Amino acid sequence: MTDENETQSKPVIEDRIYVGNVDFKATEDELKELFEGLSVTEVEIPFKETVRGENTFKRHLGFAFVQFESKEDADKAIEDYNGKKFQRRNIFIKKAVPPPTEEEKKERAEAFKIKREEYLKEREEKRKEAQKRREERIAAGEDGEKTPEGTPSKDTIFITNLDYRVNVKTLSELFKDLKPKWIHVPTRRVARHLLNRGGARRHPFNKGIAFVKFIDEETQKKAVEQFNGTELNGRNIIVDIAIDARVPKEGEDEEHHDEEGSGEEAQEE
Repeated sequence: MTDENETQSKPVIEDRIYVGNVDFKATEDELKELFEGLSVTEVEIPFKETVRGENTFKRHLGFAFVQFESKEDADKAIEDYNGKKFQRRNIFIKKAVPPPTEEEKKERAEAFKIKREEYLKEREEKRKEAQKRREERIAAGEDGEKTPEGTPSKDTIFITNLDYRVNVKTLSELFKDLKPKWIHVPTRRVARHLLNRGGARRHPFNKGIAFVKFIDEETQKKAVEQFNGTELNGRNIIVDIAIDARVPKEGEDEEHHDEEGSGEEAQEE
């Protein structure tokens, strides 16, 4: 497998230099002017093309290659300009090396793939371990979301250990056979300056808890029996009888509304 030491040990091209930390707005002519007095035969600034709709944009990658007529001119360029400021940046210069072969590219891609898979596996293991510890704290009554002491509700359940992307629509689908009258999913408050940003910023995450109200106590207990420990979005939810003192008032103003307009209430059919 090709590593950094192997790359550094490759034979250099004596009359060609690599210029790093090049300003993204620099042009080939401007780089050629930088080495005025030396015999420059070619300047190459690699770029990446991005297509947006019908438009194609070119973005420089921040480095360049300069070809000279002789080894002496390349050596002089390194001696005189390495570390010097070019436009808004201090460039660094060294002798260029031959581009990687197709086999080397393949080996690098495989090495990157292996490292990424290892990273994703480690991250998933950490997530599962953190979830397991949280569930153990909840079961032991050590978590802050444990249902407090008080009068048990006759129609409402309290759910904890929710995945933070679960919303009213998700829970409405889960409990649809029991026809919930009302569902409340408290959300985390999001700073105003973040609300206009894309994706998840427009839809705040919940606080990991929810309340679901049913038509009677029998249905409420059936919900606890059927759904306590059920896996939802990769988490085993904890379903228990809610405490009346904690249950939000029906119809109180919600912090989050479902994207498709279902709001925070699941109306009785």
